[in-house]
Amino acid sequence: MALQVPQCGYCQSGQIMQAASLLKDFPTPTDQDIDAVMFGNLCRCMTYLRIRKAIKTAAAESRSTTSNG
Repeated sequence: MALQVPQCGYCQSGQIMQAASLLKDFPTPTDQDIDAVMFGNLCRCMTYLRIRKAIKTAAAESRSTTSNG
């Protein structure tokens, strides 16, 4: 909620599942990685930039948690 990504919720579950898979395969995703993997998930609210930012934030937090044990 901090990044205000979801709006209508129509695509939210698919975006979350795809992002989780993305982060498993690309722990430090680039914009190109995110665009390529998330390409098929359509967002009616057009929050793609916020989705990308949320994925990068999740990746950074995951790395931080992993490195802190």
